[in-house]
Amino acid sequence: MLSKPSKVLTRSCSWLRGSLFTFIAFVSCASNASTSPELTMYDSNGAKAAPGVIVKSAATMTVTGLINHVVVTQHYRNENPFAVNARYVFPLADESAVHAMTMHIGERVIKGEIDKKAQAELRFQQAQQAGKQAALVHQQRSNMFVTNVANIGPGEDVQIELKYQEVIDYRSGTFALRFPTTITPRYHPITAVLQEQGERPNVEKQPASLFAPSGWITPIYSPSSHSDTAQSEFSLIINIDVGLELVDIQSKYHQIAIENPAFGQYQVALNESNAVDRDFLLEFKPLQKEQAQAAFFTEQLNNGERFGLLMLLPPDDHFTQTQRLAREMIFVVDTSGSMHGQSMEQAKSALHYALSLLDSNDSFNIIGFDDQIMPMSNNPVPANDFNLRRAERFVYNLQADGGTEIKGALDAVLDGHEHLGYLRQVVFLTDGSVSNEDSLFKHISAQLGDSRLFTIGIGSAPNSYFMRRAADVGRGTFTYIGNSGEVKPKMQQLFDKLAHPAISQLALSSELANQALEYWPSPLPDLYFSEPVMVAVKLDNQAAITLTGQTAQGPLAIKLNTQQGQSAQGIARLWARQKIKSLLLYNEQQQVKAQVESLALEHQLLSPFTAFIAIEKTQSNTVAEQNVQAANQLPEGLSMRLPQTDGQSRQYIMLGMLLLTGFAALRFKK
Repeated sequence: MLSKPSKVLTRSCSWLRGSLFTFIAFVSCASNASTSPELTMYDSNGAKAAPGVIVKSAATMTVTGLINHVVVTQHYRNENPFAVNARYVFPLADESAVHAMTMHIGERVIKGEIDKKAQAELRFQQAQQAGKQAALVHQQRSNMFVTNVANIGPGEDVQIELKYQEVIDYRSGTFALRFPTTITPRYHPITAVLQEQGERPNVEKQPASLFAPSGWITPIYSPSSHSDTAQSEFSLIINIDVGLELVDIQSKYHQIAIENPAFGQYQVALNESNAVDRDFLLEFKPLQKEQAQAAFFTEQLNNGERFGLLMLLPPDDHFTQTQRLAREMIFVVDTSGSMHGQSMEQAKSALHYALSLLDSNDSFNIIGFDDQIMPMSNNPVPANDFNLRRAERFVYNLQADGGTEIKGALDAVLDGHEHLGYLRQVVFLTDGSVSNEDSLFKHISAQLGDSRLFTIGIGSAPNSYFMRRAADVGRGTFTYIGNSGEVKPKMQQLFDKLAHPAISQLALSSELANQALEYWPSPLPDLYFSEPVMVAVKLDNQAAITLTGQTAQGPLAIKLNTQQGQSAQGIARLWARQKIKSLLLYNEQQQVKAQVESLALEHQLLSPFTAFIAIEKTQSNTVAEQNVQAANQLPEGLSMRLPQTDGQSRQYIMLGMLLLTGFAALRFKK
């Protein structure tokens, strides 16, 4: 499975990728050279225009029970003497259910409408060409969105307000809220496959992809991650009302101010002016002697439909009484260019600590990857002193360079087999900066076998959409490590889970005969130590439901009374959001398009097939001819000195530049 390709093929592929990379590097350099700390504008001929639009953003969170209600405001001000069209590519939480959009122009308020994506885009283009002010918001990925604003007049302010909700994370007695502020540059894989000698010509090959996926809108970046411009202004306020006294409130990566106006109520405000180059993470713990074992919330709609949100954490003795089984641990570490800098150091630190936690009964291997696979060993080796020292040297020598070819790494570790007598656990450390997530999810599902995939998000702004869903499909869990100080506690928590078998085959059942429950996510993931099941369920007339599963001691069954749940708002949207997620995760998009589209329209949600559109009825004086795009800041600690695209080293770039310069000189002489 880890066999190396022939030298001839390797050299041919390297030459091909190097040549492609040279071309892409020139395109990328030309694009990056034109960015600024504010906005970069281009006229219809592609000529650079003077920037003059300021974007400020703010977010307000309100936490009640297990649900976080969020309002995000984007404030666009055009300081040019002419009208412009603005675009902004921005991140939101990967589990966010975006359900409302409003456009404010001075005192005028235009409520956005949900529509099929193609129809919304057509309506926006028509409004833009007619000189009307309009806004369009669509989902590029579940954690990446695009706002387009048409015809912002000279000196005019336009405000776009988005509302979304999410279930807050809870593990090991701690609640956590995460808000992304920037986007790690995505790598668009190139799969240029050459035919080997003697290979059958009718073998199907995946076509090469040189640039972004179809329809992909690439973010642009400021040249400095510590810009003092107005665009970096961001404010965040979090109101927490969980009805419990909190003993610890911490912001992991930002400075905050905390107020406690009443019992069980807290207000947390971001107290930092330049805070848009790393994800915001807030953790808080309630004052209680024992961890919560269960929480249940319900919502009843006007049409009589009932929905429930269940959090269930079985007692620890379901895990601690189990016998520790022998394990095969496979550590896969991303060494691509986007990991250069702090992310690579955090990954190395995590690997070193993970090695120290291995047991003498374990076997292990370490596989580094960028556009090539670099295994420590062709097969797993025993976790003895000799091999552990060998592994430490291997980790020390890892260097970040190249492209993020995750599929090759998955091919190297997922064999689709059953492994009797031991647990096979794959720990994947990456920032997830890829754009081909959907194809990777399908690949994991097809090749998983009885292995379990645990993802660790590394860096200040990792692609949590990829890593959380990869862990869902891989029947594992997702862990986020944002700085080196978190390596030991986060890795220790992960190994506490890995040391015990999970509760598997989880399912919810109805007390009513011949009536299946519709709950999401489906199938339910395995349940691990100190991590609850979070599931949204359509209740209707159900008076009780039962959770069943398999443990090392035998079957598990827990009955829940659905009439005793606390009332909450937004559960129906969360149910629909989880259903859409599961449909897209386990099926081809086109097969479930109609179902997803219908769900999203019914519950007013953004999806791959829907968008929000707001159009001002009054026509403005002029039609904007200038287009602008807001720049994101590069994530903190990311030091990509040269473009990282198809996965070759910097020597290829410099050589390619010299070759092209020489070629241009020869043409000039002619």
